[in-house]
Amino acid sequence: MLSTVGVLIAAVTATSATMTMQLDLAQIVAAAGRAFVGRVVAVHAGRDQAGIPSTWVTFTVDQVVKGTLHGDVTIKQFGTATRLEDGSLLRMPGLPTYAVGEEMVVFLSGESEAGFSSPIGLAQGKFPIIRHAGHAMVAATAENARALRSVRRLDKPPPTTAEIPLNDFLDQIAQLVAQSNRQ
Repeated sequence: MLSTVGVLIAAVTATSATMTMQLDLAQIVAAAGRAFVGRVVAVHAGRDQAGIPSTWVTFTVDQVVKGTLHGDVTIKQFGTATRLEDGSLLRMPGLPTYAVGEEMVVFLSGESEAGFSSPIGLAQGKFPIIRHAGHAMVAATAENARALRSVRRLDKPPPTTAEIPLNDFLDQIAQLVAQSNRQ
């Protein structure tokens, strides 16, 4: 009996955390099927056709960074950040959450057979944009800090703060996309 309880505790503990490999920006860009600068315009949690708790996030795309996109983009992400009407909750540690009005650069994986898509490296592929006196800055989060530290421009020193100018970030992405297209 005691060993069964130990196995159950170990199983619950192992499933309560999500481990992901830390990626730099080049790895995130290379792995993304599509990427864009956009704003969240809708977030809806519910169950998909198979009954799986899911969250649908709709973005207005301001600028395509990689891939081909037309109009708004809606992704279906596994799990929910809030309880569904039936009281169920399925949080996947590491998956990003979204708020209407939030602006970001997002790097998305392709869709699974069930229609799920999420940012590359879970929340590592989501880069919030904040604005200071009209200047757009990409903000570091606990999840994307390694990728932001890897941003290098020949004409500028590496970033020393938790924010870098959006234009510098997009320039670096364009260079990485061009590099991958040549290979």
